[in-house]
Parts: sequence; C-alpha cells; structure tokens
Amino acid sequence: MQPERLYKTWADRKEAAQSYLESVNWPNGQTEAWKFTSLSHLSDVVLNPPKQSSSIARAARLDGEVLNFTAGLAPHLAAASLPAGIIASDISGDKAICHKAFALLPDNHHLTALSASCQTAAVKIEIAGSAKIDTPLILQFTDGKIDEASHPFIFIDIADGAHLHLAELHEGASSLSQPLILVRLGQGSTLDHIKLQDEANHTTHLGLTLFRLDGQANVNSFSVSKGSQITRMETHCFFAAPDAQAAMSAVYLGCDNQHHDITTVVSHEYADCKSRQLIRGVLDDKARGVFQGRVRVAPDAQKTDGQQMSRALLLSRDAEADAKPELEIFADDVVCSHGATVGELDETLLFYLKSRGIDEAEARTMLIDAFLVDTLEEISYQPFADFLRGQVSGWTARQTGVE
Repeated sequence: MQPERLYKTWADRKEAAQSYLESVNWPNGQTEAWKFTSLSHLSDVVLNPPKQSSSIARAARLDGEVLNFTAGLAPHLAAASLPAGIIASDISGDKAICHKAFALLPDNHHLTALSASCQTAAVKIEIAGSAKIDTPLILQFTDGKIDEASHPFIFIDIADGAHLHLAELHEGASSLSQPLILVRLGQGSTLDHIKLQDEANHTTHLGLTLFRLDGQANVNSFSVSKGSQITRMETHCFFAAPDAQAAMSAVYLGCDNQHHDITTVVSHEYADCKSRQLIRGVLDDKARGVFQGRVRVAPDAQKTDGQQMSRALLLSRDAEADAKPELEIFADDVVCSHGATVGELDETLLFYLKSRGIDEAEARTMLIDAFLVDTLEEISYQPFADFLRGQVSGWTARQTGVE
C-alpha cells in the first residue's frame, strides 16, 4: 500500500505517473486488482479538463460548512466561511506540499497516477488540535459536462487530539469523476466520515479515500453508492502507530445496468489496532455489485483485531454479486475473520407479512430495510446516520414501488 520507490521532486512523480498510465492504459479483467471492474470503455473516449463554471453552487442536502468543488475545480477559498480551527488553502501551485502528500499514497496504483497526472484541483484542509468544531465540514462535488473529467485532490490534516465530522457528497455530471481524498489523523484524533455517491447515471465514478492513523486515532467511515453507471469506491486504511481503530462500512444499491465496486485495503502495521468492515449490497434488474476487501497484518502487528463481512441481496435473477475477501496474516496473536454471502428475499417471511394484510411492495420494502439496518447502525454521528438512512430508504421505496 505504501510507495515502492522514492521520487526526488513532484515533477519526477508526475512524469512517472504519466508513464505508468501510458504503459497500463485502462485496467480490465486481466488486471487482478480490477478483475471484476473493467475500465476499457474509457479507452477510446476523449475527455477534456473542466472549464470554470459560472453556475451558482447548489445548497447541500446536509447541514454544515460547505466547500463546493464545481466540476472538480477548487472552490473560492477566500470567500469560504469556515469555523475557527479549520484552514483551507489551494496547494495546486505548491509542488512541495503535493509531493509530500503523495508520498503517503500507494504507488503503481491507477487512481493515484490519474490524480497526479490529471489534477484539476488541489486543496489542503488543516484541523487545529485546540479547535472545538461541532459543525460538519461538507465537501460537495457538483456539475460537470458529458465530455469532461474531474480529478480533485483534497489533503486533510487532522492535528493531535482534534475531532472532525466530514461528509463527501458526490452529485456531479462529468463523464469521469475521480476524487482523491487523503486524511491524516494525528495522535488521539477522531473522524466521523460519510461518503454519498449519487452522480448522474451516465458517469463513471472512480473514488479513492485513504486514512492514515497515528496512535489512538479513531475513524468511523460509512459510504453509500447508488448513482453513476460504473462506480469504483476504493478506501484504504493504514495504521501508522499502535492502538488505533477504524470502522469502514458501506452500502451499494444497484438497478438497471449499474455496476458498483466497493474495494478496501486495510494495512495493520502496528500492534493493538482494530478494524471492522460491514458491507451490504442490494441489486435489482441487471445490476452488478462487487466487494473486494484485503486485510494485511504485518509480522509485528500482534493483538490485531480485524473483522470483515460482506452480504448481498439480489432482487432479480439477472443481478450479479461478486465478493473477494482476503486476509494476509503474518502475525500469530491476532483475531481476524472474513465472510461473504449472497441471497434473495426470504419467501417465507414475505408470505408471512402478506398474510398479515401488508401488500407485497411494502412487505418487500420492510425486508430490504431490515437487511440493511444493522449496517446503518455503524454510523456514529447521528445527523449523518439520519441523512444516509433517508437516502437508502428513499432508494428502496422507489425500487419497490412504494413511493
């Protein structure tokens, strides 16, 4: 997960990224990490960088302080009204900061290379350790055109002992949306994080979020993917010190011919760290869902607790779910487990509800919501939980015809 080679300058890194992209082109089923998600449909498409939009930023569907990345371009930070303790700065021209930040990202990785070579925005957000910030920070990604590609990079540095509520709302329309979010959590810091991918149905969304945790840091992250035609939401977690915790859960909701890919990489490099992942998917029509989850436990990472579970619910016989959980354990005093299941709605329970006077559409909605409820309970910050619960239940109601 960490870089395999060192680059002296930012120019060297960008050149290597471009060379890598030219050599591998767009990954397809022959690339192991992209076994279930091919990007070959982008090979012959000409995508342009976005132009400055004159549209007024939309109000976010969630209360908080909003930074709006219109078409993947940087917001006007000088005009941003941020709480005391949060400093946002444009680092697109600061090669030293970009170079230092990318040193924390995986090398020879398609999404990292895309971001380094095609960046449309680069913003650093610093959270002071002494700040008392109760208002969520919302990164909103909107607008864009069919022939455009957006590649915003956001580096969030959370100081020792600080706390942040962070939401990513992806609601754009660019043909290719490729946000890269790097979050470094200082010692004893905490982060409540959600990501909603609800982009236009013609888009391809390739998101990479990486958390790097110092000692006693704690991150609670939850993602929902329900938009786009093809989605790859990749989350990496790197334990850089002992005694840290991460909860990384997700829900994907697919219909028509949508393709949703949830990929996670958790690297336990130090002792006494805990990770927990619950993944749920609901697929209808000819939709396809993918979960790839790799947990690596280094030789010195004793007392590791790493849990991972994926479940998918198929509402149609034409839908498909693939799961590839992986454990790489090089320590001998650990508690780790993984598992994956795929199933259909229980006809016995459906018959029971109908026999009690509940019509079929409402009964199906109740069973789908029950399938997802334990995962949604993983969200620690109540306003975030309420918001995403509404997004999920709204999709279920529309799909079953209750709405």
